[in-house]
Amino acid sequence: MRISQIAFWVTVAVWLVQAGLSQIEGTLCLEQLLERKVEVSFHGRYRWQHLPMSFLNNWSVSIGDLFFISTFNGLVVPHLWPMAGWWWKYPLCFFCAIAATWVIHKAWWRHDENLGHVFASWEKSGRQDKNWQKDVTMAGRVHYLFMVIQVAVMLVYIITPMPGVVVFGVNALLSVFFIIQNAQAVLIQEGFWPNHFFIAAVELAAVWAMAIVKMT
Repeated sequence: MRISQIAFWVTVAVWLVQAGLSQIEGTLCLEQLLERKVEVSFHGRYRWQHLPMSFLNNWSVSIGDLFFISTFNGLVVPHLWPMAGWWWKYPLCFFCAIAATWVIHKAWWRHDENLGHVFASWEKSGRQDKNWQKDVTMAGRVHYLFMVIQVAVMLVYIITPMPGVVVFGVNALLSVFFIIQNAQAVLIQEGFWPNHFFIAAVELAAVWAMAIVKMT
């Protein structure tokens, strides 16, 4: 099996593990979360806003990881082999990925719009900052490890020369992924379209600026 296929199917396998654990923990879909009495403490302008973040409601994972990130890995991983003189940059990217993932998950904690398959409640931590990781579900822990590796892969991608066709394909994928990510925040979590429209525009501008640099 080719490296690109292995990278693709390993990503899909991790997605399936998260989905399976979410099913077992009762965080796969909205109905399961309602059975667990997971509720947000506020409501959006519309009924479909501010829903608990089940695995399926978390489009960044349920749609993004399955279709876009798996394809991203299939395109990029075959080109990530270390090059002479660059060996130290790869562990640096990994440590940066650990730090970034920790910061992101910590930022999600104790925000009711993020209750779901990563944080099913705030009870185990006693709402104390030093215990925040106790609230992470098993599916959330798998997601945490997946994000560490995925962010590291993306950072290595940024500093590694790539064929132009790969760069164009990757940026097309990331563009759609960022749109889905911000649409999720608007339609499911927060409902503030102007803010997320601006965030999406900045992300898209950064992605395509990087593509221009990589292809020149």
